[in-house]
Amino acid sequence: MAARLPYLTRNDLPEADRGIWDDFVKVRSTEPGHIHRTVANAPNLLRRFVDLANELRNGTQLDPKLRELALMTVGRLTGADYEFTHHWNMSLGVGVKREQLEHLADFETSPAFNDHERAVIRYAVEATRDVKVTDATFNALRGFLDNRRIMDLVMNVAFYNSVARVIVPCGVELEPGAKKN
Repeated sequence: MAARLPYLTRNDLPEADRGIWDDFVKVRSTEPGHIHRTVANAPNLLRRFVDLANELRNGTQLDPKLRELALMTVGRLTGADYEFTHHWNMSLGVGVKREQLEHLADFETSPAFNDHERAVIRYAVEATRDVKVTDATFNALRGFLDNRRIMDLVMNVAFYNSVARVIVPCGVELEPGAKKN
């Protein structure tokens, strides 16, 4: 599917909103990707979108490996190839094993995952597919995560489900050269 909204550039933004773009480059040391350039069609939302994404990526206490396993699960289940590809590389960068990424669909039985990883993936599956999460799944998280880290996980899964619901309907395409490493 082709992109349904234009990928805006800095110069496409109203003068008053160009600082959003500049701040993005300053914080991430890279130009905004297609997802950000799509959300830029509503600049007021882009600022908040980027701020929340940055906080979820850099400001939580959740183990980045667990976060990425959850986000990869969201991307896989929602068919958000853009998210899945970008987070594949981020996952490898924080220490998730390639074998784990390749076996996400059979996480319950694959020896590539430990019980904590399975509990996080199970949470992401239930929250993504059903929204409602069983008591058993939530209580499994309590066995190794404190309340703050549980909320970090809940917010990451919720946010990236919303990201998928931007990417897929808007037809956000991978940037030229973007691929799984």
